[in-house]
Amino acid sequence: MASEDVLFDARNNFAIGHFQSAIAEANNAKVASDATRAERDVLMYRAYIEQGNSTVVMNEVNASSPPALRAVRLLAAYKGAGEAAKQAAVAGLQELLAETGAVSNPLLCVVAASIFCGEKDYKEVLKTNQQAQTLEQHAVVTHAYVCMHRIDLAEKQVALMQRIDDDATLTQLANAEVLMAKGSAKAQDAFYVYQDLSEKYGPSGLLLNNLAACNMLMGKYDEAEQNLQEALSKSATDPTTLANAIVCMQHLKKAPDVIARYVTQLRTSAPTHPWVEVYDANERSFDRFAAQLSR
Repeated sequence: MASEDVLFDARNNFAIGHFQSAIAEANNAKVASDATRAERDVLMYRAYIEQGNSTVVMNEVNASSPPALRAVRLLAAYKGAGEAAKQAAVAGLQELLAETGAVSNPLLCVVAASIFCGEKDYKEVLKTNQQAQTLEQHAVVTHAYVCMHRIDLAEKQVALMQRIDDDATLTQLANAEVLMAKGSAKAQDAFYVYQDLSEKYGPSGLLLNNLAACNMLMGKYDEAEQNLQEALSKSATDPTTLANAIVCMQHLKKAPDVIARYVTQLRTSAPTHPWVEVYDANERSFDRFAAQLSR
């Protein structure tokens, strides 16, 4: 008889973005082995980071912690720091990955992928997870291929995940991500996946943002706005939600002052968010050209 997967609910809640529930389930899990304990701790601390609570991780994980937890500490430092500290975290991660047995540790490799994705270094994501042992590793490889615009290779990863466990939440999420990457032609199919998961487990910020993205791909901006307002009611400072709301409101031709307030909120909550960086770069370019024309 197969042993009970005591971390199933915690893992599932983390995947769909119910981070507080993931923390609660992880704390309540009755772990019986060092391997399960390590996975529980990594999962719990990653959930804290996703909530923006990196201080818990920095206070509780230290140099004597297992490698995967040290990687989580580097992730916490990476997400809550300026550019210099980010590069220090990347350098620390490279040192950690150079240790004996590191690349065969799936927990460490998945956490490493989060940092490499932040750096848009998708080749390193593939390098550290190419010998995938878990569904989550296959999922991060799928994500890397989508970001590299290699939808053909992403589809192969999803097919592999479906052979391993077609019903798994991670498999469904990976499939929906690939469907969305194909644009408006497959947006409805992706929407149904996210809708089904929302009905089954309750809408999270992550699921609501993906529902909004699907609706925007289909030109349904009013419906997307509803999704995003519900997501903002769960977390008014979530950078992804704010960025999506700005884009949606621009399509809805909302008043400039309304859009400007969301831009201000995004700048405040995530000053280094990619949307903010692109927006600021465009503003600088505009100001530069305007100055040239006024001479």
